[in-house]
Amino acid sequence: MPLWNIYHPVDAYTAEEKQEMAKRITDMYYVLPRFYVGVLFHEQPKDSFFMGGQKRDDFVRIRLDHFARHMSSDAERTTNWLKRADEAIAPFVRDRGYHYELHIGETPRELWLIDGIHPPRANTAAEQRWKSENQPSPFGPEEG
Repeated sequence: MPLWNIYHPVDAYTAEEKQEMAKRITDMYYVLPRFYVGVLFHEQPKDSFFMGGQKRDDFVRIRLDHFARHMSSDAERTTNWLKRADEAIAPFVRDRGYHYELHIGETPRELWLIDGIHPPRANTAAEQRWKSENQPSPFGPEEG
């Protein structure tokens, strides 16, 4: 599962803009079941966000956690994911003049459950079923 937590100033985004940003983010993960992708928006009230001890109301902080897939090389991390993530959010952050920070954390697969089920391994029959049905379901060892 990729889980994006977006911390932003109050009223930075309308409901429609949040929906569009979530869609752009979800579309990046075309190899995964869509329901894996979570995007949470966290409004930060004025006088509640500080950087270097100074109040900031022009800053967006994005933390994304990867569970379903891990990046295998530094090139993949810097060239592919950070660049793609930056491009996906640019219209909502950089292009609006916000200062921002983006960070990716990777959690071991073994420490991840969905509805009490360990998700299937990548590119297995069970994962393909989860992708086509867009929901988790039990599977046997021969599937995933």
